[in-house]
Parts: sequence; structure tokens; C-alpha cells
Amino acid sequence: MKLCISTACYRWMLDPHRRRDRPEHRSFGWPPAFLQSDAPPPPDIARHDWMLEKTRALGLEGFYMHAADVGDFATVEVFGARMRAAGLIFNGGLTANWAATADEWDCEYRERAIEHVELNARSGATIATVTHLMAGVHNHFSTEPPIGEQIERAIRNFSTILPACREHGVTLAFENHMDYRLSEVVTIVEALDSDCARITLDTANPFLVLEDPLEGASLAAPHAVAVHLKDFTVHPLTETWEPELHWAPVGRGDAPIAEVLDLLQAEAPDPDNLLAHIEIAGLPQTDPDRWVRSSAAHLRRHAADHFPNQAAS
Repeated sequence: MKLCISTACYRWMLDPHRRRDRPEHRSFGWPPAFLQSDAPPPPDIARHDWMLEKTRALGLEGFYMHAADVGDFATVEVFGARMRAAGLIFNGGLTANWAATADEWDCEYRERAIEHVELNARSGATIATVTHLMAGVHNHFSTEPPIGEQIERAIRNFSTILPACREHGVTLAFENHMDYRLSEVVTIVEALDSDCARITLDTANPFLVLEDPLEGASLAAPHAVAVHLKDFTVHPLTETWEPELHWAPVGRGDAPIAEVLDLLQAEAPDPDNLLAHIEIAGLPQTDPDRWVRSSAAHLRRHAADHFPNQAAS
């Protein structure tokens, strides 16, 4: 596997609407972030450029970001050339409303999704992780439409862009992204029945849809081309009798990450080239760089067999 990183790890430093150095950050109620080992970059430094240099500094092998967040066709081509020159892998991505009606999809999402497939291709990405744009509206627990119909819509919708994926050499890797169970994502991928339809497996998101992470991973592993190594601590009993989840560096939480990595090594279609992204995004007052470095050190020590290129890091 290739040990990589998700841009989400640094969301409180990089996302324009989340940067903790915004004047309005404190007015939203967030406490100040003291004793940080890194600072948000100047506004004129592009997120993808900053991530390229950060990935190199961390000794990792690539990173994940949606190609549209890099820029237009010309920008992604220049960026892709820089990534290749640095010996790094770019895991691209795109987002769309999986549960759109046929009319909504054909009018609002299809052409945009096809354009984003080409953006990913021009960046050099062969894998585009697909997230659900309307997860707050349509998800495992929503009933309009019922979950079965949502999955049927997703199958119909994404079947319309598979020809573009084949043309551009891009594999869609559908993620269980705080919306659907891995078992439901597997249903989509198996129905699409294409080498261009695979899975990005998130190790902790199953907790959010009441799915056992290891059971979900066992279904998804034969289709997985990427994994998001995310960890939460799980607190089923609290003083208010409401369960809680809290972010944790990889290896400090309750997600069965070691077991999932073993499953992927045994059952993924191409485990040697599977992209494994550290994806931990604690609260903005935490130190993201320290969390990332702790996570990478844990994986290098306890999952070394899965990451042979990290032996010298």
C-alpha cells in the first residue's frame, strides 16, 4: 500500500470558510488554538501547493483532494506535472448528489460530473474518490425517498458517466462519507459492474450510520482501491445517556484499523497500489500536524508490513 494523506487533516488551516485565522473564527465560539506546530499558509499560497510541500515534508507518498478544488484544466495539468516531478501520487475526487432524481441528475449534475472526471484525468489522477453532495438531506436514515430508492437512483445516475470514466481512464471510488453504509455502497458498485466503479473505504464513518466497521469492510474490501484511515473514540454510555464520538489520532481510537488493513491486504484487487490516506481532522484548537505525525508514526511502527515504502521514513 501507499501511505498518503487527506487534505481534510488540515481543514482548519486550509479551507477558506474554516481557517482558524479568520476574524470570525472566535465569534463562532471556537477556543483559541495555542501552541501550534504549524500556521495557516498566507492566503496567496494555494491549498494544493501547500499540501504538495507538506506531503513531501512528512515523507508520505501522495495526497487526496478533489480536482475541482485545484482549479481549471490548465491549473490541474501544471499541478499534475509538479506532483509527478516530486514522485507523489494524486488521489483526485468529485462530488455529486447521489440520490438526485433522473431529471435532476440529467439537468444539474451529469455534465458537471463528466467535466470533473476530465479534470481528474488531466491532473494525472487515475482514482477519483466520490462523495455525496447532499448527505445532510439524503442518507441512510432519511425516508424521502427511502434508502432503497436512493441506492437505485445512485446506480442509474452514475451509470450515465461511466463512458466518460472509461474514455479518460478514471476510476470512481465511492466513499462511505457520513451518509451510507458500506453495504449500501457495495450494492451500488456491484450493480454498476465496471472496472471504473470501486470503493474508497473509510474506517470510522460506519460508526455514524450504525454499521459495524469490520463487517462493512469485509464486504467492501474486494472493491477497494483507497482507504481513509480515520479514528474515533466511541463512548456508548455518558451522563446524559447519549452516545458520543470523538476524533482521535490513528491508533488512539476504537476503529479496527489494523484489522481493516489486513483485510485489504488479503482481499483488495491491487493491495500493493492501494492508496491509504491518513484522515484525522480534530477540533480546530488541536494541533493537526502533531496528530498527523503521530498517526504516521503509529502506522510505520504497527503496520510496517503494509507500507514497505515507509521503511526508511
